[in-house]
Amino acid sequence: MTARYNGYFNGRLALDDAHRKMTESYQEDYTQLLPIFISSKDEVVQPVFPDLERAIEKTSLVVDRHSMDINGKENCKWIDDTWIVMGEANFLKGELVQAKQIFDFTKRKYPDPAIEQLSRYWLARIYTKQEAYTRAGDELRKLENGTGFPEKRLGELYAFKAQYYLQQDRKDEAIEELQKSIEHTRKRDEKTRRMFILAQLLRIQGDGSHSSEMYEQVIKRNPEYEMAFYAKINRALAFDVTKGDVSEIRDILFKMLKDDKNIEYQDQIYYALAGLEFKEDDEEEGIEYLHLATKKSVRNGNTKGLAFYKLGEIYFGRQDYTVAQAYYDSTVTFLSTEHPEYDRILAMASNLTQLMRDIEVIEYQDSLQAFAQKPKKEQDRLIELMIEDLIQAEQDAERQRQLEEAQAQANKFNQNNQANRNIVRGAWYFYNPAAVGFGAGEFKKIWGNRKNEDDWRRKDKTSVAPLLIESAEGAEIGGDTTEGANDPKNPYYYLKNIPDTEEKLALSHALIIEALYDLAQVYKDKMNDEPKAIESYEELISRYDSSKYHPSIYYQLYMIYKAKGNTDKSDYYKNLILNDYAETDYAKVILNPNYAEESVQDNRLAEEVYQRAYTYFQQGFYDKVYEMCEKSIKEFEDHELKPQFVLLRALSLGRIDGEERMLKELEEVARIYGSQDVGAEARKILDYYKNGKSIKTLEENENEAMAEENAKLKEAYKYDIGAQHNFVLVIPDTADQAAIQNKVSNFNRKYFGTKGLKTSYIKLKDGMGMVVVSKVGFVAPAVTYYQTFTNATADTQVFLDRGYPYFVISFDNYARFFKNPVVAPYLEFFNESYPLSE
Repeated sequence: MTARYNGYFNGRLALDDAHRKMTESYQEDYTQLLPIFISSKDEVVQPVFPDLERAIEKTSLVVDRHSMDINGKENCKWIDDTWIVMGEANFLKGELVQAKQIFDFTKRKYPDPAIEQLSRYWLARIYTKQEAYTRAGDELRKLENGTGFPEKRLGELYAFKAQYYLQQDRKDEAIEELQKSIEHTRKRDEKTRRMFILAQLLRIQGDGSHSSEMYEQVIKRNPEYEMAFYAKINRALAFDVTKGDVSEIRDILFKMLKDDKNIEYQDQIYYALAGLEFKEDDEEEGIEYLHLATKKSVRNGNTKGLAFYKLGEIYFGRQDYTVAQAYYDSTVTFLSTEHPEYDRILAMASNLTQLMRDIEVIEYQDSLQAFAQKPKKEQDRLIELMIEDLIQAEQDAERQRQLEEAQAQANKFNQNNQANRNIVRGAWYFYNPAAVGFGAGEFKKIWGNRKNEDDWRRKDKTSVAPLLIESAEGAEIGGDTTEGANDPKNPYYYLKNIPDTEEKLALSHALIIEALYDLAQVYKDKMNDEPKAIESYEELISRYDSSKYHPSIYYQLYMIYKAKGNTDKSDYYKNLILNDYAETDYAKVILNPNYAEESVQDNRLAEEVYQRAYTYFQQGFYDKVYEMCEKSIKEFEDHELKPQFVLLRALSLGRIDGEERMLKELEEVARIYGSQDVGAEARKILDYYKNGKSIKTLEENENEAMAEENAKLKEAYKYDIGAQHNFVLVIPDTADQAAIQNKVSNFNRKYFGTKGLKTSYIKLKDGMGMVVVSKVGFVAPAVTYYQTFTNATADTQVFLDRGYPYFVISFDNYARFFKNPVVAPYLEFFNESYPLSE
């Protein structure tokens, strides 16, 4: 009796309190697939740790004091149930080792079939949480073959089996188990919630008809308001227009728009209406609703992000990259980093930004050159007009600010004195402050915060001002510190960028060439838009007789037209290469199809050896560096990396034999490679030492500056135990990206084959890229992945030897790292914050 009413009862009560508090505190995100068990969310479980501790304490006390194990047989019938409560509490706390020990014990110790079945159930959940799916499957099979599982918990068992399949991305099997769970679930709210999840899964699997029917059943069960709202929205999104009356769904959505309770949800209603229009092939109407969704978003930023994402996809499909870039950029800002497509969207936004930057540079430099051709008097007149417009705009803005301040004061006064009494019927509109305030508010609501200016409704107010203002990249034609150069009211502010000398004009043309070539490459490699790529390539070679890119462009056009079967064009560009650039690799590739493979292998080997040698240098293995450089200088006699090997050898000798030896070697490097970057770097180091500095001082100064910058970057990273993580392997962009990505994929299949992990490559700046394994889990499984990668040397030694940095990173930190990909500060944060020793 004491065991039952003191230990088991109080332990069970504490466990029930924990479940109740988790349910009450958990905020569902209906825009994402709901978790089957909310206890899988760390942020939900952590606040109830005290209740779980109390459950463990109470049950442990009973087991310790009231167990009556006589001759191997337990004579207190409540002890086995008490063990089960203790095991469940440990499981919820994440103490999986202790929980496993308990359930291994109870399944062997107690003859009661129900205890054995419950033990196997919890063991299967433990193994699933550890992603040991084979062992979890073994326990589930034994459960199916056994008898005695409590009938009242069958709904929970089938729900868990659905989760087991979901974690392995086996959604069809998860749907079957969830249907069984719904049949056996008794609690009304729990059953309704599982029906909602089933509807979500059916829609994900493309079964819109059955999904819509399931959402309709959820609505009929009269759930809490937010679930009912999203059931209506999702029903519209899942609705199959070929199998039902779409007007009925549209009427429901319009009715929801009129309901004051839905004001904060209007963005999602418009998003659902857009979905209906797209299903009926009315794209323009769908776009209008998406615009409304972005404007009405006041509560759920994710819906705003989804609307921007859809708009970006539409305009990208139309090849209107200017508009698409703006929408993708907004998508990255508002969309949840846990969205399954976030990585791809982030990469696409980056590509489109690069494309727009190139277009902007071309248009900006063209406009400057055109302005430079105008007579001096016309230039002066246009600049004078721009300065007048600027002054007028500032005055208008100041008047607007004063008006808004006065209006704000008036509104405040009116509110305090019941302004409605002061409205004089029949008074002239502009003598009525309340009417004016209402009118101003309505104007802003419809037209936005417009400046007080002529032609305020005109979309295109053409002006020459943008021609002379710095581009977004700040690419001025030469820096200038002349007085007035930074004052937009001074004519010199505009004149400084005009390419009015041969030197400035040459620089302007060079910027256009770079931008045109990069634009063509983006179109070809990242947008898969060959017509636009051809247009950009041909514009460059038609505008300029020669450039460093001409051989590459001829070869790209040769390959494109050859693939298209346009023999005349491909032969034309092939002959240009063979006649004008016979010594280039492009000509050699055309004449010898195997040349590229042979050359690439040599280049790749040299680059990998240099990268490895440089890594060893950073780690202080100077003897090893010297040995590698000596060997490489001989092996890669004609390779472009030879000067770098020579410089690295000189620096390593300085660490081995001392400063005097290094200076001697650097003098030789500067003499031999005086006209190259390596020679300039050698002279820079020599100049440093001639000013009385030493190796130690040089390193200290460099390290101090780097440490200060890294500290700022490190501070931005945040540790979030409840966040989803990616795994990142940083590699030089000269490495064989495809081969490395393939090796990582093979590692995933071998060690995490049941997780269905996805691997991708994303280019970074500063000559780096990263191989990303998406969604490796929250902190614990992410660290497990990291440690497995570290320890599985048979499969990962090649990365370890090359010194490639690798780590796991939360979605939010991943976005920060992508914007500023400096590895050192994140690695420092990672090593300090994550439980790597466990």
